[in-house]
Amino acid sequence: MKRLALAATIALTAALLGIGPAGAEIGAPAPAAAAEPTQSTGEDASDPDGSPGQDETGDGQTAPPGDGADGAHNDSDPTDAPDEGTEEQTDPISASFSLDRTEATAEEISTEGIGYTIDSLEAGDVVRAEPGSEGAATVAEDGVFSGTITGGTELEAGDVLEVTVTVQRDGQQAKTFSGSVTVVDDAAAEVELSVTPQTQTIDDYLTDGISMSVTGCPAGEDVTLRIIAEDDPDTQYWEDSTRVDDEGGASAEFLPGTGADGWIGDFVVQADCGGHSAEAGFSVTDGGIPEADLRVSPKSQPLADFLDGGVNMTMVNCHVDSDVDFRVSSADDPDTVIWEESQKAGEDAAGYAEFVPRGDGGTAWVGEFLVTASCGDQSAEAAFTVTDDGSVVDPTLSVEPATISGADFVNRDKGVMLTVTDCEPDARVQFEVWTEDFDTKLYEQTARGDDDGVAGVQVYGLADDPQAYVGTYRVKANCMDTGMDGRFVVTGGDSGAGAGTDSGNAGGSGGDSMPRTGAEITGLAAGGLLILGGAAAILLARRRIQFER
Repeated sequence: MKRLALAATIALTAALLGIGPAGAEIGAPAPAAAAEPTQSTGEDASDPDGSPGQDETGDGQTAPPGDGADGAHNDSDPTDAPDEGTEEQTDPISASFSLDRTEATAEEISTEGIGYTIDSLEAGDVVRAEPGSEGAATVAEDGVFSGTITGGTELEAGDVLEVTVTVQRDGQQAKTFSGSVTVVDDAAAEVELSVTPQTQTIDDYLTDGISMSVTGCPAGEDVTLRIIAEDDPDTQYWEDSTRVDDEGGASAEFLPGTGADGWIGDFVVQADCGGHSAEAGFSVTDGGIPEADLRVSPKSQPLADFLDGGVNMTMVNCHVDSDVDFRVSSADDPDTVIWEESQKAGEDAAGYAEFVPRGDGGTAWVGEFLVTASCGDQSAEAAFTVTDDGSVVDPTLSVEPATISGADFVNRDKGVMLTVTDCEPDARVQFEVWTEDFDTKLYEQTARGDDDGVAGVQVYGLADDPQAYVGTYRVKANCMDTGMDGRFVVTGGDSGAGAGTDSGNAGGSGGDSMPRTGAEITGLAAGGLLILGGAAAILLARRRIQFER
């Protein structure tokens, strides 16, 4: 692993891991409120053994405090540091360490450096970083210590720079931190665009405008910035170009000045440089409390796409970390919740959710649906539509007749026909007949769909006593994992009309109270009195012929 030079700088605030370069530029003066390390200035050096500071300016002068990365070093030899074994060690130092980022190009490492931060340090602590040749730095004041690691251009894409930072404190066990930075190709550098502020009132916007900052562009090239409408990308409000500095960064400011309420809305800033591009949004409000807004995407899609990808929902203008509740219901029955989920609003004050239908449903999802979302005391509604693209088979069950007299039910030329349509050709269709309360299965049979995806069976009473069958029966059918339900009623009259249940000793409570006969079919539940009629397919064919006539 190639070794890098280390230069420590002091910053007031800690940088989080992976969010970008350190806040202070290399070579820029340290903030006035930041704790600066003691510098090596002759006999009053910050080196633990008091040795003179090393000439860092090239002209025989020691670099002054706060002079960027080179002004926060200590030239003491690591071997001259306080001997950790000379006094009794106590608990390790309580502090935390973070790198500003874990990926950078070789040029970024050599020019911008990789910042690191250690918090909760005390004045007099000694900080050493490896690899590095700048020795140790002594912390001047309690608080946060920040440094920057820089390296030569000999680094190549794919190299991994291992970083070790050690903190020593008198009377306590030393604390060692480690991390790594992966060197990436210049072409893989990602252009990042930030806009400040992201939300403001129209009065503030017309007066102060917005600031734009771009990083990751090729040094020396031009970056083009433009503002467009979020809901109409073809509408462009402003465009300008500026030169990228040696560190790949550029900034610009836009002051609208005029335009009044025409600027209220959501906008997008676009940045293009060196074949790379980035976008960032900002909003301008009318000055009141922003109203919550619910966005659903896509608003319309075919059934196959909906079953595969569902819909995305976004609720904006909530409070950060507030609960955002999403609900989906049918537009025809908005009070019946089909799906619901709760999420936390992020730092952008927005909540996000995705709804993908699970399990059965098929064409039942075709139609219009209502989405409602709420956060705090605000709520919003939106809708989406699912269209039938013919990609999903939706079998249906028919029971004919739905009401039949006992006399017709025991007539084997009549009985009740159970038919499933819109199934797949040659698909297995399972039919079942149960008592009304589903406590006893009376009959089951499997049939196969014909060329049109139609399958059917005929059921009728085996006993000669029509009154024995008076009651209500439940029907179940299953085709390609799609379940269907139906029912039919056997009455005590001589025709299909009516639903009489005064059947004498047999009663009218359904098949579970019917008397037994001598006929039995293997596999039927005890007490079953229904039997499959012969040649159901022929019966179906006959019925189609009759309908055609």
